[in-house]
Amino acid sequence: MNFSEPAPVEERESLHWTHLVNGGGLLALAAIAVAGARGTLGASWLFAPVALVFLGIAALAGWGAAVQLSGGAQMDDHPWV
Repeated sequence: MNFSEPAPVEERESLHWTHLVNGGGLLALAAIAVAGARGTLGASWLFAPVALVFLGIAALAGWGAAVQLSGGAQMDDHPWV
């Protein structure tokens, strides 16, 4: 019988310290933006559009933190790049 060889196991690189620093900074930015949104809404409901901007910043910063803390974006993971 002819069995194909198993695919080579990819060596997983450990999380680089720059990913931790960048992810931690973005996570802190997200927390500050959420606190800003809560403070803005606590002052007056008329500032709801400003609070939405803060929440948008928090969402994008949280997303960036998740990417950084999970190892960063790999730009060579597609065959077309």
